[in-house]
Amino acid sequence: SLSERCPRPGGCGMALALQSSENSAGARQNALSPEPTKIGNAAPSAPTHGEEHLKKGKSRIQDIINQSLQKQDKPKYNADPLRSIAFSANEEVIINRGRFSWFSAVCMCVFVITGFTALILMLLSLRNTSASLISEEISYISGPTPPWDIPPWGFVRQPGDATSREIGKPFRYAMPTFMLFYSVLAASFGLFTTAYFCSELLVQDMGVHRVKNLGDVINKGVDCYLFRSVPITMVIMTTIAGFVFFVSDIRFTLAMLAGSATCMCCINMGINMNFEGGTRLTHAMNYDLTGSIALAVRAGAIGGLSAHSMSLMGMVSTWIIFKEANALVGFGVGVSIIAFYTRIAGGIFAKGCDIGSDFVSAMLGEDVDDYNMDSMDALKQAHNIHDIDGDGEEDSAHGERKQVVDPNAYMDEAEVGFITHEEAVLRTKIEKQMEETLTTMHPVNYLDAIGENIADIGGTSSDLLETMCVTLSTAVILGAKAHEVPYFGTSLPFNIIATGTVGCSVVSYYVWCHEKHSSNRIRRSLQLNLFIVVVFVQCVVFVSCYLQYKVYHTISFSRMTNYCLITALGLIAPEACAAICEYFTSVNYPPVSWIAKEAHHGMIQVILRGLGQGFASAGLPSVVNIIVQILAFQWEGFYGLVLLACASQACTGWQATLAAYGAVANNANRLVHLTTVNEMAHHRANVAATIGTTTSHNGKCIAGQNCFFATTALLGALLADKYTTLGQNFQQTVGQELSEFTRAGLLAAIIFTMLFLANTLTSCITMAKLVTAFCKDNPDLVGPRADKIFPASHIRPLSNLVSFASIECFRLTISPMIQTFGAPLVIGQLFGFKGLLMLVSGGNSVAFSLNMFLINAGQAWDAARKYILFGMLRSEKGEVIGAESEVYETLGIGEQIGGPLEDLTGPALNNFIKFVALTSFVTSSLYDQFPTNSWPWGLVQIAINFMLVSFFKWGLALTVREIERLLRERRERIEYEEGTVMLREIELREKQIEEKVIETTGGVNEDEVALY
Repeated sequence: SLSERCPRPGGCGMALALQSSENSAGARQNALSPEPTKIGNAAPSAPTHGEEHLKKGKSRIQDIINQSLQKQDKPKYNADPLRSIAFSANEEVIINRGRFSWFSAVCMCVFVITGFTALILMLLSLRNTSASLISEEISYISGPTPPWDIPPWGFVRQPGDATSREIGKPFRYAMPTFMLFYSVLAASFGLFTTAYFCSELLVQDMGVHRVKNLGDVINKGVDCYLFRSVPITMVIMTTIAGFVFFVSDIRFTLAMLAGSATCMCCINMGINMNFEGGTRLTHAMNYDLTGSIALAVRAGAIGGLSAHSMSLMGMVSTWIIFKEANALVGFGVGVSIIAFYTRIAGGIFAKGCDIGSDFVSAMLGEDVDDYNMDSMDALKQAHNIHDIDGDGEEDSAHGERKQVVDPNAYMDEAEVGFITHEEAVLRTKIEKQMEETLTTMHPVNYLDAIGENIADIGGTSSDLLETMCVTLSTAVILGAKAHEVPYFGTSLPFNIIATGTVGCSVVSYYVWCHEKHSSNRIRRSLQLNLFIVVVFVQCVVFVSCYLQYKVYHTISFSRMTNYCLITALGLIAPEACAAICEYFTSVNYPPVSWIAKEAHHGMIQVILRGLGQGFASAGLPSVVNIIVQILAFQWEGFYGLVLLACASQACTGWQATLAAYGAVANNANRLVHLTTVNEMAHHRANVAATIGTTTSHNGKCIAGQNCFFATTALLGALLADKYTTLGQNFQQTVGQELSEFTRAGLLAAIIFTMLFLANTLTSCITMAKLVTAFCKDNPDLVGPRADKIFPASHIRPLSNLVSFASIECFRLTISPMIQTFGAPLVIGQLFGFKGLLMLVSGGNSVAFSLNMFLINAGQAWDAARKYILFGMLRSEKGEVIGAESEVYETLGIGEQIGGPLEDLTGPALNNFIKFVALTSFVTSSLYDQFPTNSWPWGLVQIAINFMLVSFFKWGLALTVREIERLLRERRERIEYEEGTVMLREIELREKQIEEKVIETTGGVNEDEVALY
């Protein structure tokens, strides 16, 4: 065979076995061509002069093949040379090509123009000749008017020609035009990178038919979910906007709608590109690890980096247009509502359908394992793939390939990357039967793949986008109203995050990786990219602060030092928290191996060990937060907490990229195990998934810590705004003694947090029951269609399932949303403003600790099962204990318990506390400092909240069922009177007779059956 290294977009090499000049030309055809590439292992024709020239200087793969042929002692059963393990069939293999995206190309052009325009405006702002941006706010402090005689700030005339700032009085200041345009430039570069990665991803090959068909089924389910959920969220936002318009101003309302639209755009793009990347990454796993990792990282950047860039672009644009901090809060509120729905509804959909699909599969007698490992192992055993020579013992080559599945194993492609002709024939048969197995799987088994990625991509991206919007809005509020130099106080936060956007975009283009690298080594390479971003941001912040100190003389040396130190703490703290959680939840560290190795003691041991590790892992991140927040507050007060929150999110673009990469890699890992027996592909998929499992979980940990910092900063803005309204100096109110109202607020924070957890968990269980009942009551709607072939046989039933589940998860999300919205209204009126402050402060601490515990315990159980799936558990004799073992089944109970904790209730606490904090800030004018006059309204709020939660939790479903019953009875009565029932019975009888005739005559003509 002639092996050629074919160039692929993005630098992903393809080792294709080409047999003739026709096949060689087909493999090199334009990537824009919709025609598939045909490759295979047919007998080669006589080489031409061009082919003889092509053989010289071939790639490493060709050299390895030649060496293998020279060293191979051919036994009797091996009559042909070794063949590539990637495509070993004797028949022709068709590779489905990708497509070119004109929309991505147009977006790249738009972002280039936007970035170039922003660069010009940046240069003009240095000469104070760009657009004049002046903002008027209410001052939180007393002091001199903002400096104006130093370029590029320009002259700003104060209201009434005031010469100083007074607490509660309006003042004007020049907005940081240079830094705003720099932020637009950074966001444009980030969005250009995202568009480029989209274009590059879509042009990649989608793989063989069974991979493409499996991806088509899942993609159709995702499209159905988005088609159902987007109109629902639009209706919700329109209704809320109409209500807000009457109680607020038009600018707040428009900003809120803009925020919600930005969040929905980011979520939909990230989810769609994630599933588009699944099949392409699955195909790339057949060739090399380097290209696969690069492709997966860039696919993850589409969801992660876009959230970072869109939030920055949205906040800057909103501030430039409306020129007030209140509009930024409105933008954040719109994002928060969509993020809450995405995280809660997506989590209920994902884990409810996951549990429900297990119930349905058990009823049908199907393999409930996501990877269908039992069926795959049975096929391998049936064809004796482990004993090709038929001597009754396992072949040494097969044993070596089993060891290679371990993601930390040393992989030598020369030894395990090529197979004999006889083994190629067996693998062809097995993979054909695997394809038949996919066609017989019930559509409900695809719900887990859809839901898990929706929760991971949509939930994490929207969570991080929401946190950044909350942080930037708080930075503008405190940086302008509570800082002596509003220009610099508002520009430094944008400088930190914009520089982080540039750094994250740059490092997304390259990841150092080699084919023989283990998962640990690649993980360190990803951390090296993060370290580069950290150093880059720290250097830029130092230069910016030094200029303010040395050139403009607006800050002192001690303040410059404090700003740099706080930024450094904020940059390091998230990764320190993630490293702690990673130790307890990664397959590469002892705690996870302890769970797997002790699983033979039974389920109780598995559950207790996982809970113990969850408790242990929740304490240390809290210690990190305590230390950095104490230092930041002692150095610079609430503004120090704002800088800490901004610095912690400077690297979020890369961290979110890795979190989204985890979802892509895990999705591809499932597809690889379901579609091929190629051990090399399994090895690469396991390496990528081992890293992805860790990075996906780290994304949730970092999201929790960023949420904690952002909510603490917003709490400072809430306190400053309320006491300024009361005519007091907010800086003198910090550190007051606890009262009965603050203690009551702290207790209420615990109560509302626990009620929220209970509400979401029971909603998940309810969702599982509804899916099970729907499948049981409607077998014709959800079962594979007998008149279609795969994937058409599964698309319509899966769409029916997804449509039903998406509507139900929306209904189940209303109850937690009302409960969260009602929490500050109840406590603010029942215990006054001091009780409300403790609700936010205490709830923030409780939510963070519980979040760390829940996601770490759930991830530890999940990782222990993957520890076995990845071939890392060995017996005393050194043999691999695989997924067919009883230990793997025992660990399933931990995964079922931990799934809702890790993917739903834990991460949802971030959205819960941020929504509570934002609602408290927006409605702060409704609460008195003491509840002397408002406590009766608090009792009324409790009653209203209880009735609404109960109605949407139970009453709505009962009402719908009762209406359906009445309509059904009315329809049956009308049909009986009109004789329709009798006609339906006759049609049913005729259909039964027709089916019996078909069975007797041996079937119908296949040409008469419509395939699609």
